[in-house]
Amino acid sequence: MAPLAFIARRHLRSKHSFSFISLISYLAVIGLAIGVAVLILTMGILTGFENEVQKKIISFDGHIRVRGFLDNAIPQKSDQLDSVMSSLTSIAARAPYIHRPAMIRSGHETESVFVEGISLDGAKNVFGTPEMMTAGNFNFGTDSAEGRGIVLGEVLARKLGIAPGSRVILVSLESLGLLGKAPRLGQYHVAGIYKTGLKEYDESILYMDLASAQELFGLHDLISGEIIMLEETEMAQKVADALEDGLGYPYTVATWKERHTNLFSWLSVQKFPITVIFALIALIAIVNITSSLTMIVMEKSKDVGVLRAMGFSRSDVSRLFLVEGGIIGITGVLSGVLLAFILGYFQVQFGLLKIPEDVYFMRELPLEFVPHQVVVIAAAGLILALAASIYPAWKSAGILPADAVRYE
Repeated sequence: MAPLAFIARRHLRSKHSFSFISLISYLAVIGLAIGVAVLILTMGILTGFENEVQKKIISFDGHIRVRGFLDNAIPQKSDQLDSVMSSLTSIAARAPYIHRPAMIRSGHETESVFVEGISLDGAKNVFGTPEMMTAGNFNFGTDSAEGRGIVLGEVLARKLGIAPGSRVILVSLESLGLLGKAPRLGQYHVAGIYKTGLKEYDESILYMDLASAQELFGLHDLISGEIIMLEETEMAQKVADALEDGLGYPYTVATWKERHTNLFSWLSVQKFPITVIFALIALIAIVNITSSLTMIVMEKSKDVGVLRAMGFSRSDVSRLFLVEGGIIGITGVLSGVLLAFILGYFQVQFGLLKIPEDVYFMRELPLEFVPHQVVVIAAAGLILALAASIYPAWKSAGILPADAVRYE
């Protein structure tokens, strides 16, 4: 194999009678490199985007939510719930919460919101929102001179024209219209403003202390459910199934993925056509390998005839052109992987490619390389390059020494 590899390298680097044959050989390598790089980058972007969205959703939704059936309130203290929870070692943190619709008013501005009532310690254990503050602090101010505090999203704060320290009024929507009863409402100060990048959350989710939420919604000693964080995200469905089996009615269990099924189904559907489209770029490069090697066979038929006359068998000649295809494939694949890593490094470090945050939930194009994806793409590129060499190799094996040198 060593002599064949030496001859193959000399073949590819030698001068050709027609200069465009050499150009086509170089273009085959360049095309394969670009195709492999684009495919690796595409998979990295799709993976990075999905993981970034997943990370953000988990950061303010938790891995699992245990709720009352039909969103009915459940007792804050439950021996059954505590017993089932304690039997599951995968649970890293849990926190009771209240999720109820409300109306927020500041001056003449009014907006509908969803209130998430949770203790400050619980929020820090199960939410990533405290790390996304853009103004003020994630603090409900229950012990401060300002009184009860709330934390809301940047989009909502902009709509209401408020900032940390502003006073607002919250009204329970469920209490409106009840005959003979005044609406339940309360005055609060804005303790902080957060920004997740997900507009639907930044304009509608408001956080406050659990006890204050129970008072506002008249849910004394009752909660909407519990938010659960796990040691590993991949365990979510398994733990959810165990909770479902152990709890039963009146509890319902939903993972973060089940709560956002439409979004992640859309992401999964998008992966296939996008991958296929960019894979066609690599396929074009594979066709170029066949073209370049076929032209080399035609142009170097005299050399092949000399090799046959020197004792090379048909299989030796076939292997020679398979080796040439392998050299083109290895060079193109390695160049493509290196190019993808270089471009990926600059994107991760400097965020060169920006995207509209209000549409894609993030400012910069996310990128995350998965080792096994890179290996699969590289291996597939090399295998296809070798497959593209089969026809030229078969064609070269049919050249007879007498026919190759007849007119020399």
